[in-house]
Amino acid sequence: MPSSRPRVVIIGGNFAGLVAASRLPCDYDVTVVDARADFEWTPNIHEILSGVKDRDGVVLPRAECVSRYGHSFVHDAVTEIDHDNNSVTTESGLALPYDACLIAAGSQRTTFGIEGADEHALGFRLVDDAVRIASRIDKLAARKRRASIVIVGGGVSGVEALGEILRRRAQGDEFNIHVVELESRILDQLPQGLASDALQRFAPYPVTLHTDSSVTHVDARSVTLGGGRKLTADLCIWSAGMTLPDFLRDTGLNETDDEWLPVDDTLQSRYADNIFVAGDCAALPVPVRKQAYYAMDMGEVAGDNISRWLRDRRLRRFRAAPMPMLISFGDITTWLVAGESVVASPVLAAAKEGVYEVTMARLESPKEPLRYSADVVGRAAMATRQLLLPQLTPSKLFLGLVGSRIIP
Repeated sequence: MPSSRPRVVIIGGNFAGLVAASRLPCDYDVTVVDARADFEWTPNIHEILSGVKDRDGVVLPRAECVSRYGHSFVHDAVTEIDHDNNSVTTESGLALPYDACLIAAGSQRTTFGIEGADEHALGFRLVDDAVRIASRIDKLAARKRRASIVIVGGGVSGVEALGEILRRRAQGDEFNIHVVELESRILDQLPQGLASDALQRFAPYPVTLHTDSSVTHVDARSVTLGGGRKLTADLCIWSAGMTLPDFLRDTGLNETDDEWLPVDDTLQSRYADNIFVAGDCAALPVPVRKQAYYAMDMGEVAGDNISRWLRDRRLRRFRAAPMPMLISFGDITTWLVAGESVVASPVLAAAKEGVYEVTMARLESPKEPLRYSADVVGRAAMATRQLLLPQLTPSKLFLGLVGSRIIP
Protein backbone atom coordinates (compact mmCIF):
# COMPACT_ATOMS: atom_id res chain seq x y z
CA MET A 1 0.00 0.00 0.00
CA PRO A 2 1.44 3.39 -0.93
CA SER A 3 2.62 5.53 1.98
CA SER A 4 0.18 8.19 3.15
CA ARG A 5 3.06 10.27 4.49
CA PRO A 6 4.28 13.20 2.37
CA ARG A 7 7.20 12.05 0.24
CA VAL A 8 10.27 14.27 0.01
CA VAL A 9 13.31 13.52 -2.14
CA ILE A 10 16.53 15.47 -1.49
CA ILE A 11 19.06 15.25 -4.31
CA GLY A 12 22.49 15.83 -2.82
CA GLY A 13 23.70 15.19 0.71
CA ASN A 14 26.31 17.82 1.38
CA PHE A 15 25.86 21.14 3.21
CA ALA A 16 22.46 22.28 1.93
CA GLY A 17 21.02 18.77 1.59
CA LEU A 18 21.97 17.53 5.06
CA VAL A 19 20.83 20.69 6.82
CA ALA A 20 17.51 20.56 4.97
CA ALA A 21 17.05 16.89 5.90
CA SER A 22 17.73 17.68 9.55
CA ARG A 23 14.91 20.26 9.50
CA LEU A 24 12.25 17.91 8.12
CA PRO A 25 10.04 16.02 10.60
CA CYS A 26 10.15 12.24 10.94
CA ASP A 27 6.49 11.95 9.98
CA TYR A 28 7.54 12.73 6.40
CA ASP A 29 8.93 9.99 4.13
CA VAL A 30 12.27 11.69 3.38
CA THR A 31 14.92 10.17 1.12
CA VAL A 32 18.37 11.72 0.59
CA VAL A 33 20.10 10.57 -2.60
CA ASP A 34 23.78 11.04 -3.39
CA ALA A 35 26.32 9.30 -5.61
CA ARG A 36 28.96 9.47 -2.87
CA ALA A 37 28.64 7.66 0.44
CA ASP A 38 30.29 10.37 2.54
CA PHE A 39 29.50 13.98 3.36
CA GLU A 40 32.62 16.04 2.54
CA TRP A 41 33.84 19.07 4.45
CA THR A 42 35.24 20.72 1.32
CA PRO A 43 36.32 24.06 2.90
CA ASN A 44 39.28 22.28 4.51
CA ILE A 45 40.34 19.77 1.85
CA HIS A 46 43.40 21.90 1.05
CA GLU A 47 44.88 20.78 4.39
CA ILE A 48 45.08 17.22 3.05
CA LEU A 49 47.84 18.42 0.69
CA SER A 50 50.20 19.05 3.61
CA GLY A 51 49.03 16.21 5.88
CA VAL A 52 47.42 18.52 8.44
CA LYS A 53 44.23 16.53 7.82
CA ASP A 54 43.54 13.16 6.27
CA ARG A 55 40.52 11.86 4.43
CA ASP A 56 38.83 10.48 7.55
CA GLY A 57 39.05 13.88 9.22
CA VAL A 58 36.91 15.67 6.63
CA VAL A 59 34.15 13.17 5.90
CA LEU A 60 31.05 11.86 7.66
CA PRO A 61 29.07 8.76 6.61
CA ARG A 62 25.88 10.11 5.07
CA ALA A 63 23.79 7.04 5.86
CA GLU A 64 24.51 7.38 9.60
CA CYS A 65 23.84 11.12 9.66
CA VAL A 66 20.57 10.83 7.71
CA SER A 67 19.47 7.92 9.90
CA ARG A 68 19.97 10.06 13.01
CA TYR A 69 17.70 12.66 11.41
CA GLY A 70 15.06 9.91 11.14
CA HIS A 71 15.23 9.57 7.36
CA SER A 72 16.58 7.25 4.62
CA PHE A 73 19.72 7.50 2.50
CA VAL A 74 20.14 6.06 -1.01
CA HIS A 75 23.70 5.71 -2.26
CA ASP A 76 23.10 6.19 -5.99
CA ALA A 77 23.49 8.79 -8.73
CA VAL A 78 20.44 10.69 -9.96
CA THR A 79 20.10 10.59 -13.74
CA GLU A 80 16.73 12.23 -14.33
CA ILE A 81 14.15 14.49 -12.69
CA ASP A 82 10.69 14.21 -14.24
CA HIS A 83 8.90 17.18 -12.73
CA ASP A 84 5.79 16.55 -14.83
CA ASN A 85 5.30 13.17 -13.12
CA ASN A 86 7.01 14.08 -9.81
CA SER A 87 9.63 11.37 -9.97
CA VAL A 88 13.40 11.02 -9.66
CA THR A 89 15.28 8.22 -11.45
CA THR A 90 18.68 6.91 -10.38
CA GLU A 91 21.51 5.24 -12.24
CA SER A 92 20.53 1.82 -10.90
CA GLY A 93 16.99 2.26 -12.26
CA LEU A 94 15.36 3.17 -8.97
CA ALA A 95 12.27 5.39 -9.28
CA LEU A 96 11.60 7.73 -6.37
CA PRO A 97 8.21 9.48 -6.46
CA TYR A 98 7.92 12.72 -4.51
CA ASP A 99 5.39 15.26 -3.33
CA ALA A 100 8.18 17.79 -2.84
CA CYS A 101 11.79 17.73 -3.99
CA LEU A 102 14.94 19.61 -3.01
CA ILE A 103 17.79 19.88 -5.51
CA ALA A 104 21.01 20.42 -3.57
CA ALA A 105 23.39 18.73 -5.99
CA GLY A 106 26.13 21.36 -5.83
CA SER A 107 28.35 21.97 -8.84
CA GLN A 108 30.92 20.10 -10.85
CA ARG A 109 34.33 21.01 -12.21
CA THR A 110 34.66 22.36 -15.73
CA THR A 111 37.85 22.67 -17.78
CA PHE A 112 36.08 24.80 -20.43
CA GLY A 113 36.93 22.31 -23.17
CA ILE A 114 40.66 23.08 -22.98
CA GLU A 115 42.61 20.40 -24.80
CA GLY A 116 44.29 17.89 -22.49
CA ALA A 117 42.95 19.40 -19.25
CA ASP A 118 40.54 16.57 -18.41
CA GLU A 119 43.21 13.99 -19.14
CA HIS A 120 46.28 15.51 -17.50
CA ALA A 121 45.15 18.06 -14.87
CA LEU A 122 43.99 16.91 -11.44
CA GLY A 123 40.77 18.57 -10.34
CA PHE A 124 40.56 20.17 -6.90
CA ARG A 125 36.89 20.05 -5.90
CA LEU A 126 36.34 16.96 -3.73
CA VAL A 127 38.04 15.12 -0.89
CA ASP A 128 39.30 12.32 -3.12
CA ASP A 129 40.73 14.94 -5.49
CA ALA A 130 42.81 16.30 -2.61
CA VAL A 131 43.92 12.80 -1.59
CA ARG A 132 45.01 12.10 -5.17
CA ILE A 133 46.91 15.38 -5.40
CA ALA A 134 48.62 14.80 -2.02
CA SER A 135 49.80 11.39 -3.19
CA ARG A 136 51.30 12.90 -6.34
CA ILE A 137 53.00 15.64 -4.32
CA ASP A 138 54.49 13.00 -1.99
CA LYS A 139 56.01 11.23 -4.99
CA LEU A 140 57.36 14.46 -6.46
CA ALA A 141 58.89 15.43 -3.10
CA ALA A 142 60.86 12.18 -3.04
CA ARG A 143 62.60 12.98 -6.33
CA LYS A 144 66.07 14.52 -6.41
CA ARG A 145 65.11 17.17 -8.96
CA ARG A 146 62.90 20.01 -7.72
CA ALA A 147 59.51 19.51 -9.28
CA SER A 148 57.33 22.16 -10.91
CA ILE A 149 53.67 22.49 -9.93
CA VAL A 150 51.14 24.57 -11.89
CA ILE A 151 47.94 25.71 -10.15
CA VAL A 152 45.26 26.85 -12.61
CA GLY A 153 42.99 29.31 -10.82
CA GLY A 154 43.95 32.07 -8.41
CA GLY A 155 40.72 32.11 -6.43
CA VAL A 156 40.29 31.01 -2.83
CA SER A 157 40.79 27.30 -3.45
CA GLY A 158 43.91 27.88 -5.56
CA VAL A 159 45.47 30.20 -2.96
CA GLU A 160 44.68 27.81 -0.11
CA ALA A 161 46.18 24.90 -2.07
CA LEU A 162 49.31 26.98 -2.64
CA GLY A 163 49.56 27.71 1.10
CA GLU A 164 49.47 24.02 1.97
CA ILE A 165 52.13 23.16 -0.60
CA LEU A 166 54.33 25.88 0.94
CA ARG A 167 53.58 24.49 4.43
CA ARG A 168 55.45 21.35 3.37
CA ARG A 169 58.72 23.31 3.38
CA ALA A 170 58.88 22.57 7.13
CA GLN A 171 59.49 18.92 6.24
CA GLY A 172 62.05 19.81 3.57
CA ASP A 173 59.79 19.74 0.50
CA GLU A 174 60.53 22.46 -2.05
CA PHE A 175 58.77 23.02 -5.38
CA ASN A 176 58.74 25.59 -8.15
CA ILE A 177 55.12 26.76 -8.26
CA HIS A 178 53.21 28.66 -10.93
CA VAL A 179 49.75 30.13 -10.36
CA VAL A 180 47.79 30.91 -13.54
CA GLU A 181 44.85 33.32 -13.28
CA LEU A 182 42.63 34.51 -16.14
CA GLU A 183 41.74 37.79 -14.41
CA SER A 184 44.04 40.75 -13.84
CA ARG A 185 44.65 39.74 -10.20
CA ILE A 186 44.23 36.80 -7.89
CA LEU A 187 41.24 36.66 -5.51
CA ASP A 188 39.52 39.02 -7.93
CA GLN A 189 36.10 38.85 -6.22
CA LEU A 190 37.56 39.83 -2.85
CA PRO A 191 39.08 43.10 -1.58
CA GLN A 192 42.10 44.47 -3.43
CA GLY A 193 44.01 44.74 -0.15
CA LEU A 194 43.72 40.99 0.35
CA ALA A 195 45.20 40.29 -3.08
CA SER A 196 48.04 42.73 -2.44
CA ASP A 197 48.82 41.16 0.92
CA ALA A 198 48.79 37.69 -0.64
CA LEU A 199 51.37 38.81 -3.20
CA GLN A 200 53.62 39.98 -0.36
CA ARG A 201 53.26 36.58 1.32
CA PHE A 202 54.27 34.82 -1.93
CA ALA A 203 57.40 36.93 -2.36
CA PRO A 204 59.91 34.92 -0.27
CA TYR A 205 59.05 31.66 -2.01
CA PRO A 206 59.58 30.14 -5.48
CA VAL A 207 56.10 31.16 -6.66
CA THR A 208 55.48 32.77 -10.05
CA LEU A 209 52.13 34.41 -10.70
CA HIS A 210 50.70 34.63 -14.24
CA THR A 211 47.70 36.98 -14.31
CA ASP A 212 45.70 37.93 -17.41
CA SER A 213 46.69 34.48 -18.65
CA SER A 214 44.57 31.77 -20.22
CA VAL A 215 45.46 28.09 -20.57
CA THR A 216 45.24 26.70 -24.10
CA HIS A 217 46.66 23.20 -23.69
CA VAL A 218 47.68 20.76 -20.95
CA ASP A 219 49.80 17.69 -21.47
CA ALA A 220 51.60 15.24 -19.21
CA ARG A 221 54.57 17.52 -18.56
CA SER A 222 53.56 21.07 -19.42
CA VAL A 223 50.86 23.73 -19.45
CA THR A 224 50.67 26.08 -22.45
CA LEU A 225 49.44 29.63 -21.90
CA GLY A 226 47.55 31.86 -24.31
CA GLY A 227 50.66 33.69 -25.51
CA GLY A 228 52.36 30.41 -26.38
CA ARG A 229 54.55 30.20 -23.30
CA LYS A 230 55.00 26.69 -21.90
CA LEU A 231 55.26 26.06 -18.17
CA THR A 232 56.88 22.85 -16.98
CA ALA A 233 54.26 20.95 -15.03
CA ASP A 234 55.15 17.77 -13.18
CA LEU A 235 51.72 18.30 -11.64
CA CYS A 236 48.84 20.49 -12.82
CA ILE A 237 46.17 21.27 -10.23
CA TRP A 238 42.90 22.57 -11.72
CA SER A 239 41.03 24.82 -9.28
CA ALA A 240 39.21 26.99 -11.83
CA GLY A 241 35.64 26.77 -13.01
CA MET A 242 32.35 25.41 -11.67
CA THR A 243 29.29 24.45 -13.65
CA LEU A 244 25.88 22.82 -13.25
CA PRO A 245 25.96 19.00 -12.90
CA ASP A 246 25.21 17.34 -16.23
CA PHE A 247 22.01 15.59 -15.15
CA LEU A 248 20.39 18.95 -14.33
CA ARG A 249 20.85 20.45 -17.77
CA ASP A 250 17.81 18.85 -19.45
CA THR A 251 15.33 18.93 -16.59
CA GLY A 252 13.28 21.82 -17.92
CA LEU A 253 14.08 23.76 -14.74
CA ASN A 254 16.07 26.46 -16.51
CA GLU A 255 16.53 28.08 -19.89
CA THR A 256 19.23 26.68 -22.13
CA ASP A 257 21.49 29.67 -21.55
CA ASP A 258 21.04 29.67 -17.73
CA GLU A 259 24.20 28.68 -15.90
CA TRP A 260 22.31 27.62 -12.76
CA LEU A 261 18.71 26.78 -11.74
CA PRO A 262 16.68 29.97 -11.16
CA VAL A 263 14.66 30.30 -7.95
CA ASP A 264 12.67 33.04 -6.26
CA ASP A 265 13.57 34.44 -2.84
CA THR A 266 11.94 31.45 -1.08
CA LEU A 267 14.25 29.07 -3.02
CA GLN A 268 11.25 27.74 -4.92
CA SER A 269 11.98 26.79 -8.53
CA ARG A 270 10.74 29.21 -11.18
CA TYR A 271 9.51 26.20 -13.16
CA ALA A 272 7.93 23.83 -10.60
CA ASP A 273 6.11 24.80 -7.40
CA ASN A 274 7.00 21.60 -5.54
CA ILE A 275 10.74 21.80 -6.29
CA PHE A 276 13.17 23.87 -4.24
CA VAL A 277 16.84 24.48 -5.03
CA ALA A 278 19.64 25.23 -2.56
CA GLY A 279 23.42 25.46 -2.54
CA ASP A 280 25.75 25.96 -5.50
CA CYS A 281 23.24 24.98 -8.19
CA ALA A 282 20.72 27.68 -7.20
CA ALA A 283 20.55 30.95 -9.15
CA LEU A 284 19.26 33.39 -6.53
CA PRO A 285 17.59 36.72 -7.36
CA VAL A 286 20.47 38.36 -5.46
CA PRO A 287 23.58 36.20 -5.95
CA VAL A 288 25.81 35.14 -3.04
CA ARG A 289 29.23 33.52 -2.94
CA LYS A 290 29.16 29.78 -3.44
CA GLN A 291 30.43 28.77 -0.03
CA ALA A 292 29.40 26.36 2.71
CA TYR A 293 27.97 28.97 5.07
CA TYR A 294 25.40 30.17 2.55
CA ALA A 295 24.62 26.62 1.42
CA MET A 296 23.78 25.66 5.00
CA ASP A 297 21.58 28.74 5.44
CA MET A 298 19.80 27.89 2.20
CA GLY A 299 19.36 24.30 3.38
CA GLU A 300 17.68 25.53 6.56
CA VAL A 301 15.25 27.75 4.65
CA ALA A 302 14.59 25.10 1.99
CA GLY A 303 13.86 22.43 4.60
CA ASP A 304 11.47 24.69 6.45
CA ASN A 305 9.80 25.79 3.22
CA ILE A 306 9.18 22.23 2.06
CA SER A 307 7.28 21.65 5.31
CA ARG A 308 5.45 24.93 4.87
CA TRP A 309 4.55 24.19 1.25
CA LEU A 310 3.24 20.71 2.13
CA ARG A 311 1.09 22.28 4.84
CA ASP A 312 -0.06 25.13 2.59
CA ARG A 313 1.59 27.76 4.75
CA ARG A 314 3.35 30.95 3.74
CA LEU A 315 6.97 30.38 2.68
CA ARG A 316 10.02 31.95 4.34
CA ARG A 317 12.24 34.25 2.35
CA PHE A 318 15.94 33.54 2.15
CA ARG A 319 18.00 36.54 3.16
CA ALA A 320 21.74 36.12 3.02
CA ALA A 321 23.22 37.34 6.29
CA PRO A 322 26.68 38.94 6.08
CA MET A 323 29.27 36.43 7.24
CA PRO A 324 33.03 36.87 7.66
CA MET A 325 35.13 34.56 5.50
CA LEU A 326 38.29 32.81 6.72
CA ILE A 327 40.94 32.02 4.12
CA SER A 328 44.02 30.13 5.22
CA PHE A 329 47.46 30.33 3.66
CA GLY A 330 49.23 27.32 5.11
CA ASP A 331 51.19 28.10 8.27
CA ILE A 332 52.04 31.58 7.00
CA THR A 333 48.82 33.43 7.80
CA THR A 334 45.02 33.30 7.81
CA TRP A 335 42.85 36.14 6.50
CA LEU A 336 39.52 37.17 7.97
CA VAL A 337 37.42 38.97 5.34
CA ALA A 338 34.36 40.93 6.51
CA GLY A 339 32.94 42.99 3.67
CA GLU A 340 35.78 45.22 2.50
CA SER A 341 37.72 44.81 5.76
CA VAL A 342 40.56 42.28 6.02
CA VAL A 343 42.56 41.15 9.04
CA ALA A 344 45.58 38.86 8.68
CA SER A 345 47.01 36.74 11.48
CA PRO A 346 48.42 33.21 11.84
CA VAL A 347 46.41 32.77 15.05
CA LEU A 348 43.15 33.02 13.06
CA ALA A 349 43.81 29.43 11.96
CA ALA A 350 42.34 28.41 15.32
CA ALA A 351 39.10 30.24 14.48
CA LYS A 352 38.77 28.40 11.18
CA GLU A 353 39.44 25.12 12.95
CA GLY A 354 36.74 25.95 15.49
CA VAL A 355 34.17 26.56 12.73
CA TYR A 356 35.07 23.21 11.21
CA GLU A 357 34.71 21.29 14.49
CA VAL A 358 31.41 22.90 15.52
CA THR A 359 29.82 22.44 12.10
CA MET A 360 30.92 18.82 11.76
CA ALA A 361 29.37 18.06 15.17
CA ARG A 362 26.17 19.84 14.16
CA LEU A 363 25.85 17.83 10.95
CA GLU A 364 26.74 14.57 12.65
CA SER A 365 23.86 14.91 15.11
CA PRO A 366 22.12 18.30 15.19
CA LYS A 367 19.93 17.50 18.21
CA GLU A 368 22.60 15.71 20.25
CA PRO A 369 26.00 16.88 18.98
CA LEU A 370 27.87 15.64 22.08
CA ARG A 371 26.36 12.16 22.02
CA TYR A 372 28.46 11.20 19.01
CA SER A 373 31.59 12.94 20.24
CA ALA A 374 34.16 10.22 19.50
CA ASP A 375 34.75 11.44 15.97
CA VAL A 376 34.86 15.04 17.18
CA VAL A 377 37.54 14.19 19.75
CA GLY A 378 39.55 12.27 17.17
CA ARG A 379 39.40 15.09 14.64
CA ALA A 380 40.27 17.66 17.31
CA ALA A 381 43.26 15.63 18.51
CA MET A 382 44.66 15.32 15.00
CA ALA A 383 44.08 19.00 14.24
CA THR A 384 45.71 20.05 17.52
CA ARG A 385 48.75 17.91 16.81
CA GLN A 386 49.13 18.88 13.15
CA LEU A 387 47.75 22.42 13.02
CA LEU A 388 47.72 24.18 16.39
CA LEU A 389 50.73 22.86 18.34
CA PRO A 390 53.23 23.90 15.63
CA GLN A 391 51.94 27.46 16.09
CA LEU A 392 52.56 27.46 19.86
CA THR A 393 56.35 27.58 19.83
CA PRO A 394 57.78 30.85 21.19
CA SER A 395 59.03 31.94 17.77
CA LYS A 396 55.70 31.17 16.08
CA LEU A 397 53.76 32.93 18.82
CA PHE A 398 55.94 36.00 18.43
CA LEU A 399 55.53 35.96 14.65
CA GLY A 400 51.79 35.47 15.06
CA LEU A 401 51.46 38.46 17.33
CA VAL A 402 53.62 40.83 15.31
CA GLY A 403 52.20 39.44 12.05
CA SER A 404 48.62 40.28 12.97
CA ARG A 405 47.44 43.38 11.18
CA ILE A 406 44.52 45.12 9.56
CA ILE A 407 44.91 45.30 5.79
CA PRO A 408 43.75 48.56 4.19
